[in-house]
Amino acid sequence: MIESVETTAYGRAASEALAAAVARAKDLGPLAPVTVIVPSNFVGLSARRLLGSGVLDVGSKSGIANVSFVTPFRLAELVAADLLLDTAPITNPVLGAAVRQVLADDPDIYRPVADHQATEAALASLFAELSNVDEAGLESIEDEGSTAAVLSVKFYRRIAAKLGGFHTEHDLATAAADRADLGERLRPFGHVIWYLPAPVTSAIGRCVGEVLRGAASSSVIVGLTGHDIADKPVLASMGDAGVDVVGPVASVPPTGDEIVSVTDAPEEVREVCQRIVGLVAAGVRLDRIGVFFPTPDPYVRIIEQQFAAAEIPVNGPDPRRLADSVAGRTLLSALALPDARWRRDRVMAVVSGGPLRFGGDQVRPADWDELSRKAGVVIDLADWRRKIEYAAQGVTTRIELLETSDPSDSVAYQLRKLRGEITDGQKLIAFVEDLHRQVLVVEKAKTWPQKCAAATQLLHSLLGTEGTHSSWPEHDQEAFGRVEESLTRLAALDSIEPSPTHAVFQRALRTELDVARGRHGRFGHGVVYGPIGTAVGHDLDAVFVLGASEGLLPVPRRDDAILPEAVRQASLNQLEMKVARIHHQHRAFLAVLASAPAGRRTITFPRGDLRSSRHTLPSRWLLDTASQLAGTKVHATDFDELGAEVVTHVGSFASGIRAAGPAASIEVRDLAALGNAVDHARQAAEHELAALVGNGLRVQLARASSDFTEYDGNLGARVDAEVFPLPGVGDRALSASRLESWATCGFKYFLSYVLEIADRDDPERTDELSALDRGSLIHVTLEEFVRGELDNPPGPDEQWSEAARARLHKIADDECGKYEQAGRTGRRVNWRVQQDDLHDLLDAFLAADNEFRRTHLATPHRVELDLGVKSGHVVPVTLPNGDSITLRGMVDRVDLTADGRVLVSDYKSGNADKYKQLKDDPFMAGTTLQLGMYAEGAIQETGRPDAAAHYWRVERAGDDQRVGYTWTPELRARFHDVLTAITSGIGAGVFAAQPGEWDTWRQTNDNCGYCDFDSVCVRDRGDHEIAKADAPELAVRVALSPPAVEPVEQVGEC
Repeated sequence: MIESVETTAYGRAASEALAAAVARAKDLGPLAPVTVIVPSNFVGLSARRLLGSGVLDVGSKSGIANVSFVTPFRLAELVAADLLLDTAPITNPVLGAAVRQVLADDPDIYRPVADHQATEAALASLFAELSNVDEAGLESIEDEGSTAAVLSVKFYRRIAAKLGGFHTEHDLATAAADRADLGERLRPFGHVIWYLPAPVTSAIGRCVGEVLRGAASSSVIVGLTGHDIADKPVLASMGDAGVDVVGPVASVPPTGDEIVSVTDAPEEVREVCQRIVGLVAAGVRLDRIGVFFPTPDPYVRIIEQQFAAAEIPVNGPDPRRLADSVAGRTLLSALALPDARWRRDRVMAVVSGGPLRFGGDQVRPADWDELSRKAGVVIDLADWRRKIEYAAQGVTTRIELLETSDPSDSVAYQLRKLRGEITDGQKLIAFVEDLHRQVLVVEKAKTWPQKCAAATQLLHSLLGTEGTHSSWPEHDQEAFGRVEESLTRLAALDSIEPSPTHAVFQRALRTELDVARGRHGRFGHGVVYGPIGTAVGHDLDAVFVLGASEGLLPVPRRDDAILPEAVRQASLNQLEMKVARIHHQHRAFLAVLASAPAGRRTITFPRGDLRSSRHTLPSRWLLDTASQLAGTKVHATDFDELGAEVVTHVGSFASGIRAAGPAASIEVRDLAALGNAVDHARQAAEHELAALVGNGLRVQLARASSDFTEYDGNLGARVDAEVFPLPGVGDRALSASRLESWATCGFKYFLSYVLEIADRDDPERTDELSALDRGSLIHVTLEEFVRGELDNPPGPDEQWSEAARARLHKIADDECGKYEQAGRTGRRVNWRVQQDDLHDLLDAFLAADNEFRRTHLATPHRVELDLGVKSGHVVPVTLPNGDSITLRGMVDRVDLTADGRVLVSDYKSGNADKYKQLKDDPFMAGTTLQLGMYAEGAIQETGRPDAAAHYWRVERAGDDQRVGYTWTPELRARFHDVLTAITSGIGAGVFAAQPGEWDTWRQTNDNCGYCDFDSVCVRDRGDHEIAKADAPELAVRVALSPPAVEPVEQVGEC
């Protein structure tokens, strides 16, 4: 029997009404049972804490002994628990299985997307909504006649047919409402209070109404906002329950007390942190403060990060999903390996996804990743074994060579390291094969119980059983148990979806794990935060509403493709219209404002999103507060003109931290002091608070100046013989490519050769043989071919024989096989095309070589002439400044002519157009030193005084194929000047970046387009180069450019 129905505003007024109702129910005694129906479990927790705290003055009857809090759905379960024993409740896994079966039988128009998880989710949502529509409503929808209407009912009926042994929420609520002995069933419930009714389905509303009337006594406390449209869904649910609301309602909807306008979402949260610190200083408890927002993204993560930085405890929804936990991601990624064909990076993602153990030892992800990367593993289990074993053979060869060398500490260390690599390779292969075996068991299992049991075994094998996780973070320990529970639930799907495929099992598990981990923090400890929709019913001392902009508050109105508005209108008012979503959000917004007393309601407005450069308009509901504060109607177009008495305007992060008031953290306080010092003409880097950021500030100042500083690559003052050994000192010979790197860009040289940083390849992402590997393949093939002919070389007028041609192609095939074994050739179809191109190139090379030897009366003399790489035959050079250096390198080919000259050739593949500039500058500002060094080395090796050096562009034809010059005393002198400039610059620690001109096509600078370090250099590198151009330390680079002279003769064919 309903004794009373009262209306109240949300917040403290509602809490006091509940306390009074409970106190009246306790007239029979302190242990008299009371059941409170609450809109959510969190409202129940909040109400229980508040009633038990004693802050609500209701006399001596304020206890909460024997007071229960239940949601409407839980109430229906309790009432009808014994009525539906022959059916089971529909769970998400069960519904998902039914949907998949329906789609498998006949997907109809969903055929193209039948296997998509989104399709399954959409049809599950369709069933959930239509399950609350009676038969008359379903027929009315069908009569609407549209494709969407007919299909929606058709799929609902087909899904329902698969769920014969299960009951829906509608079935449960109907059974509870129609219970014949309802009064007797409700006797243990005592006095029933429906507290702050929220919009519910018609069936649930009817159930609650029958419970209220069937209970010995009951009462209703209706929370209203005072806004007719916002309150309409609540009043509609009251009508479904048969409860008449006749009492007075709140006359004026609540508004905020302060509006804060900031730049974007992070600034909103930062401003709120600062204000919360002020509230705490004023005596407000943290658990009495709430922060609410319209959408989880991006606010949840920002709140977690910034409140943690400010050391403010919070509790609220955890943005991370169960699938993102150690157990979740490890299991899902392992099960997905067959579909990924055991790609190297996917296997490594499993290995590095958690603290895996294998063979009693913890795996070492970094070592295994490096080992498999160097081995060139790409895809498929056979590729893993073949590549790892091939790499082990190479390591074994190196071990055998080291074992024959003189023993030393260095050799012993290298042997230990190499033997460790072999052991790691064996363990890696064993792990991959064991993982493959266990995943195969899951894949081949026929039933849900078998698959779930095998998946559980796989999880335990990779991460251990639950008892071995004591060192894990608490949230990951809890997540592990929840993943096991998910597998247990999935094991019950055999009756709905027999014989699931591996893809179906993965999809079902992924759906089951795509849920929030739980809550961040402990409820009641610290500031509470969450979406506005979950905040209805709170009673707080201060509240902050974030994201008050159009597009967030309210959310955009979008039609539903499966159940559009026209279909909903045909449901005899049993389906909620999509526009109601806006009304629900409006009600929640007003309820949140009412949850705190006047004077402590703050609304923040983000003027834009700095990440997307998007400008926003103030929320239409924010304008109500602005109008209240301004005393006149405020429109969106007027908002920017409002003064400080209406809107607190925070111009930027800098102005925000300078504002008066308590700082959110020590860092913010220090930044404010630092900013004030700068405002008074003090250098930030000199401030005592800049100890932690002083270097960063000095870097910015130095880079903005015209001086060439240590932050621009001037390490002259820091040169140390141990760190930056001078070139050529001792046995350290220099390669031409190393010196060319400094001439191209000093910073690149510093990163590559001083810090020894290098990019690393991902073999599984290789689509084709790289340009570098292709060049090496061509070089090795031509080297082996010509080397085999040196004992009996062809004469100048002699053509290469067909036997020689066949031998050349055989060498190419053998070398191609080595690259295949090393996993460097990319996709098979691309590799076949590249192989065909290579053989065409080799045929063209033979023809070009015939012409070259005939024209110059040349005979091959040497290939791969070793100038200090493996031998001691370096190229000594005495520079004009008196320094002596040694050069090293490998000359691709040396030919001798009948007139006594030496012809040096350096093969170049790919696009070699840049060498056309040799006619203007033979050394191209120090970036082409190879020909000069090779000419010097060939003269020393052959004893012949006359030499010519050329780049042989093997992919060109005709006269354009060879480009270079005759080696002259003038070029030698110029060569020495360039070497002097480069070695002097390196020795002086001059490592300036030389990005070159801006390339609008590649959207980077000329020298940066193919540089591995493009992404790590400063963005405005071109401006820096211009600003430092006149620095005296960079004068050393002047000598790289040639003096104004006539172009070099004999560029092209010698």
